[in-house]
Amino acid sequence: MANSTVGSVSGTSDPYQKFQGTVNNEKGTLQINDYFSLLAAQLANQDMTNPMDNNEMMGQMVQMAMMQAISTMTDSMNNSSVIATQTYAAGLVGQEVTIVQTEENSYGQETAVGVKYGKVVSVNLANTPPTIMIEGDSKEYPLSYIMGMGHLDDPYAEKEEGEAEGPDGGNSGENGGSEGPEKA
Repeated sequence: MANSTVGSVSGTSDPYQKFQGTVNNEKGTLQINDYFSLLAAQLANQDMTNPMDNNEMMGQMVQMAMMQAISTMTDSMNNSSVIATQTYAAGLVGQEVTIVQTEENSYGQETAVGVKYGKVVSVNLANTPPTIMIEGDSKEYPLSYIMGMGHLDDPYAEKEEGEAEGPDGGNSGENGGSEGPEKA
C-alpha cells in the first residue's frame, strides 16, 4: 500500500501550508473521494484575485466522472466474464471431452504430447480459471486443456507409413468417410 502526502494545489495565504491527504490503495492512485477533497481544499484556499477557472473545474469533474464510469464498466465486464466462464464450466459435467496431455520439457514448460478422453465428473469453481476432473483421473485440468467436445483425433500421435489421411486432413466424419456435399 502506498502512503503519500499531497502538497497544496493553489495559492494560499501561507504558500508553505500543505493539504494533508493520504493515498491508501493498492495502485497508489487517487480515488474520487480524494479528488473531491483536493477540489474542496483548492476552492477554500484559492487566491481571490486570481480565482479558479470554472471551465477548468468542470473539465476536471467530467474527467473524473468518466474515469469512474470506465472503472465501473471494467469491473462489470470482468464479473460478467467470470460468470460466463463458470457457467460454461458447470455445463461440461457429464460431457465427453478430449483433453490435452502434457509433459514438462527441459525448460520447465508444459508441452503437449497427446490427448486423453473422458467424461467430465466434476468442476472446481474455486480455482481461477475453473478446473475440471474427468472419469478415472485424479488430476485437475484447466479449461484451456480442453481440445473439444467428444472424441477428437489425436494430433500429437505419430502417423505410421501407409496410413491414409481423410479428405479433411484426418478428421473424417462419424461414419468413417466424407459426409458428402451440403445441401442449401
